[in-house]
Amino acid sequence: MSSRGFTGLDNFRRGQQQMGKKTNRFLRSVGWFLAVCLAFELVLRLFGYGNYTIYRPDERLLWVPEPGRALTLVNHLPITINHQGFRYPFDLRPKQSGEFRIIAFGDSSTQGWGVDDGSHYSAILEKMLGRERCSREHFEVISAGVNAYPNSLIAEKLKEVLEDNVVQPDIAIVAYSYNSNLEKLTKLQGEAREKFLRRVEWKSILRRSAIYNFLIEDVLRRMAYYKLRHLIMAGTLSTLEGMDNLDLDQFNQGLAQSLQLCRARHVQMVLLLLGSQDQTEKTEMHPFQKAMLEFADKEQVPIVNMIPVVSTRDQQAMFMDPAHPTAAGHEVIANQLLQMVHTLPAYERACTDTNSRAAAKPPAGDTTSTSHQ
Repeated sequence: MSSRGFTGLDNFRRGQQQMGKKTNRFLRSVGWFLAVCLAFELVLRLFGYGNYTIYRPDERLLWVPEPGRALTLVNHLPITINHQGFRYPFDLRPKQSGEFRIIAFGDSSTQGWGVDDGSHYSAILEKMLGRERCSREHFEVISAGVNAYPNSLIAEKLKEVLEDNVVQPDIAIVAYSYNSNLEKLTKLQGEAREKFLRRVEWKSILRRSAIYNFLIEDVLRRMAYYKLRHLIMAGTLSTLEGMDNLDLDQFNQGLAQSLQLCRARHVQMVLLLLGSQDQTEKTEMHPFQKAMLEFADKEQVPIVNMIPVVSTRDQQAMFMDPAHPTAAGHEVIANQLLQMVHTLPAYERACTDTNSRAAAKPPAGDTTSTSHQ
């Protein structure tokens, strides 16, 4: 072989060696990067990240929470979702005689954003009712709130629940949702709907990562997370923002259909008008808030208006952000709902039946019948 051939072979071998070294360095770098990410993921999980509620796609309701015990995104407090998609410690069975059941429908405020299982207004209301002298054998107050649901999806959720003969509530609380710019998601059809459901699926995968939770949903929450959500879903958490292109007809139709279904199922409907931080009676209302008040007046539907109640209190104590109540705020809401429940015929009938049975029951050890007294 000529010297020129040997030189070419040597150059080729040196090139191969250099390429091998570069490849090894690249693989080592990738290996170290993955090792650091894995260590970071494991450390973050020790602090609760990677254990948030997962929302899976749903053909009817677009997204629903997966059952199980998890942690709230804010404050990392326990949140329990049962197999029916409710924030409740156990699955509901068919309602038995002597049970009084209330279900609250709404968005993340109703679900209990940033508070534990015993500190959202449904759980507090259940404890309040259970402590009263006028108590049936068992009071159940269940939160059917779902994070980011607009009013249109709340109406669809109520319809799904009332069509289920297992649940059978005596009272349905329908809370106002701040997510007004998401209302038209219920109208997605065909490929547009499938595309949205695929996005929900992808997010459900990403949300299982502690790194995603920490970086996107915590550190970059205000900079990235909400902007990304608004870009994908065109939504807002503000009560007063996002008032362009609102469909008041759709909103009123949802309330009307919910009321019609409640009446057909002999369920008492109660509206709950929630406000935002620093909102007062003199503050401009969102058009949907006005519409809810007008609907309640026109249709004679009981309504609990929290705006004048909460506006007189310390706003920092009532709200953890512009929209979501603190545990103290939830307690105020529950107390107002309790006062409303006391006035409802369904509750009064339950109390009358219970008190009548208690009065008719002879004392322990007394076998003398009433007719012989």
